[in-house]
This record gives sequence, structure tokens and C-alpha cells, in this order.
Amino acid sequence: MIVRTIRPEELKRVQQFCALAFNGSFSDSALSPAEVLEKTIRQPESRQDLFWQSQWAAFADDDRTMLSTFTVIPYRCHFDGHDVGLMGIGGVATLPQYRRMGGVRACFEKALPDMYAKGAAFSYLYPFSTAFYRKFGYELGCDRMLYKLRLSALPRMEVSGSFDLLEPGAALEADIRAVEGIWQRRYNLMILDGDIEYQWVAKADPFRDKEYTYVYRDEQGTPKGVVTYRAMTDEGDRALDATRRFSFVDQEGFWALLHLMTRMEADYSHLLVNLPADVQLGALLPEWSFGNVRCSLFDCGMVRVIDAAQVLRCCRTRGDGDLVIELSDGQIAANNGRFHLCFSNGKTTSVTRTEADADVSLTIQEFSRLICGRYDIADWVWLPDARCHCAPEKAASVFYRKPMMITRYF
Repeated sequence: MIVRTIRPEELKRVQQFCALAFNGSFSDSALSPAEVLEKTIRQPESRQDLFWQSQWAAFADDDRTMLSTFTVIPYRCHFDGHDVGLMGIGGVATLPQYRRMGGVRACFEKALPDMYAKGAAFSYLYPFSTAFYRKFGYELGCDRMLYKLRLSALPRMEVSGSFDLLEPGAALEADIRAVEGIWQRRYNLMILDGDIEYQWVAKADPFRDKEYTYVYRDEQGTPKGVVTYRAMTDEGDRALDATRRFSFVDQEGFWALLHLMTRMEADYSHLLVNLPADVQLGALLPEWSFGNVRCSLFDCGMVRVIDAAQVLRCCRTRGDGDLVIELSDGQIAANNGRFHLCFSNGKTTSVTRTEADADVSLTIQEFSRLICGRYDIADWVWLPDARCHCAPEKAASVFYRKPMMITRYF
């Protein structure tokens, strides 16, 4: 088996793989490989198009027969107040006749060290099987709350600002970016969108697409919230589906978006919205009984630390102190060993290699979700591969629950 990044003439084959694997339609099937490449370069529609060269594939020994493929897509993400590199894994595909031959495994074995060499701090993916991706160092990352709210039961809050609909000719991109820029820097692992992610703004036509985006501005004209919704039927209820985008910079922005949704309660009974797990609606919504509020917790993807030393240099700590962290990583050798983390006033002062006794011993999987903030030290009893050899309070200065959220799919 031969594993490498694809050649230009192989991009069409990759897109065919993805169409088959995800039951999609490949609209450019009539184009030649050269024409597919030219169109992708000339009219990129996604970050995956921009970085088509980052596609990895496994080939038979003839170096021509493609067996498996996936894309490594470079992003920037927020982590503990820093802007760091994150590699999103997408388009993992194998033709049925080549499955169970180890093609995806072989691609990860090559791609993970390459991600490290390219300076990435993290990698993220959405798994078809969590057990499968744990083999490569990934572990459950962010989670989210899906709320179904009865519009008539939402409290009526006074709103003093204004709303603008994103429609052809509306100059709202700067306002949308302003809101989402603040929103994205509030949560660990949130992708920091670039120009390619905002192409949808110029193309938006609610009267054609039946998808509506509103921007809320306060009395001073400062953008505070953005919502995108469409009508749907959910369990027999006429609902507004705002799960794609519900971003706000503060409580005023949050209440303003809810206020806009309640304006449509004559036509729709419920609102569906995704919110980070740290947004607690218990005290905000007066009536939860009789189906007024339903909420479900969902895991959304898996995270992996690519460069442990870089992540430790960026991590936000509590107070002053130090911690010796022993890591084991089966794919990236540079992450193996013991790291002496010293910190002061909540910030890292140094990260060095050491032979001193470990305060904590972690697999790369457990380290990945713990350093991002999924669990507190009290949760370690449920983590079989996380061992604490020191006083729990000492480890809790580094590993504690933090706001986490991700809204970008790869």
C-alpha cells in the first residue's frame, strides 16, 4: 500500500469517492479531471476547495488504484485566549470493495506526524465511530444542548434596538463578522472563520432559499446578535429551525434574538436552537412543564492534541504552581514523555522536558479532552486512562472545566 497526498489529476476521483461514501451527487461527473481541478481553483466554494492539495489517499501497490481518502483542512481556532492551528478532518471515504483493508488507518499514520510538522496544535473530526478514531488519539470533544422551546412560553423582554434582514443588496457582512468574531473567541475549539466561510453572505437570498438571517443592533448601532432560521416540521409541530446559527455577544443580544422568534408564534409553535453547554436556561425560562421546554445533550465531534508542548504553552491555568504531565501518544512520537509545566498568575511561564516523577499520567486521548476543558478533576474517576498521582487540587490548577463549543463542520 502506498500513502501520499493526491496529485492534481486525482482530485476528481476523490470527489467521486466522497459522493459515493456520503450518498451525495457529484454534479461535475461529466468534466475531465483537468476541468474539475480548474473549476475548483477558479471557483472555490469551501476551505476544502482552497486546500485540495491537503487530500491524503491510500493506493494499491500500483500507485494508481485509490483505496481510501480524507482531507486535512487547515483552520485557526480559539484556545484559552490564543489563536492556534487546527486541522479539520473531512471527507473520510473508502469504496466498499476496499473497506477493511487498512487504508484510512495508513493515511492517519502518515498524516498525523505531518500535521505536527506543519505546526498544528489540534485536530478535530466528526466520527462515524468513536471507537475507531480513538485508535488514532482522538477523544470526545465539545458537546452542545439542543433546545426545543415553545414560543408562547418564552418571556417577553423589551428590545430597544433594531433588526435587519440579510437580503440581496443588504450590507450586513461586517456586522455578522463582528458578532461571530466575539462569539467564536468565547469558546475553546471554536473555528475562527475566514473570508471563504463568509461567501454565503453575498449569495444569501431568503425569498429564493427560504432561509432567513437577521442581524440585531442595539440603540447605539452595535451589532449584538445574528440568527439564521428556516421553517420545518418537528414531531408534528410547526417550528423555526435556528440550529445553524444563533450567535450573540451578550445577554441583550440573546434576548433580542428570542424576541424576534416570538414575533412569529402565530405561525409557528416552537423554536429549535443549539446552545453551548455553559448557557444555562433554567433560571431564564419561567415554565418548563407540559412540553414548553425540551433539551437534549449531544456530543459534537472528537478532538486530538497534535502538539502537546505548544498546547501547554498556550493553556490558561489557575494561580501559580507547576505540574509534571506524563503523556503517551502512539502516533506522534514528539508528544511522548514528561513535560514540566510552570505557571504564574494563570499563565504558562515555561514548558520543559523532565525525568521527574509525574504528577499526572495521561494518554493523548485523555489529555486532549482534559486540557480543552471538557471535565473537572472530580470527573477523573470516570476516566480510566487518566491517573492522578498528586493532590487533586494541584492537578485542578491545569485541568478544569472550560467553555467549549464548535459550530463548523468539515
